[in-house]
Amino acid sequence: MRCSANLSPSRGTQRGLSLIELMVAMVIGLILILGVTQIFINNQKSYLFQQGQMGNQENSRFALALLNQELSKAGYRSKPIRTFPAGSGQGCTFPEGAAVVAAGANALCIRYQAANKGDVNCQGTALAGGDQDTIITPYGQNNPIVVEKISYDSGSSSILCSSGSTPQQLVTGVAALNFDYGSGQSDLKTVSGYSTTPGGTIGAVRYTILMMSPGSSSLRDTAAASQALTEWKNRFGSSPVETNQIYQIVQGTTMIRNQMQ
Repeated sequence: MRCSANLSPSRGTQRGLSLIELMVAMVIGLILILGVTQIFINNQKSYLFQQGQMGNQENSRFALALLNQELSKAGYRSKPIRTFPAGSGQGCTFPEGAAVVAAGANALCIRYQAANKGDVNCQGTALAGGDQDTIITPYGQNNPIVVEKISYDSGSSSILCSSGSTPQQLVTGVAALNFDYGSGQSDLKTVSGYSTTPGGTIGAVRYTILMMSPGSSSLRDTAAASQALTEWKNRFGSSPVETNQIYQIVQGTTMIRNQMQ
């Protein structure tokens, strides 16, 4: 007997995906990818926004502390009953007895008497050798007078300090700076009002700073006007060109030494 083997393939062959099934799977995959991408973008924007706010807050604290530190020096004298003579420095002219001179709405000059040889100016520089030689004893009555100029530079968006021939950046990320000077009668040692053009002896300085978040990443929608920029314009009549950065207004006031009761 002869046996024959059945070599024909099985009738139940495997079937592949249809075109419709493949398209449905691709659409579902694209929807999932778009959803994940949008979540990533939102998280990235939130991260940049938080970083911008933190940068503003840190720079704001530093700027306020720095201005208060320098203005607190203004008017220091080893013997308070002695007045400053008339003088000049850093492009400013000081009347007799004045410790602060307004050089505009965003610049001022201060002067104070060095206390000892270890004193440094706003740039962190030690006194010149000749000035140090004149300091015989700490807090001496004949110690040299230091003049500093604090100003705003819109080109670098920074607060500058000049105590020599070259200005130095103190704080960056500053969109605008405004000084208001409190003045009144020097014999009464009171402030009768604040102005950018004081008419009497300056007894207090109020400084308002518009901070701008660091970096150039898109942090907010520029279609909506910044409330900080709007407030700045309402106060001072003009404001910087708006960008997509985060803005914040901070303000402080320092009484000038020996000028207030």
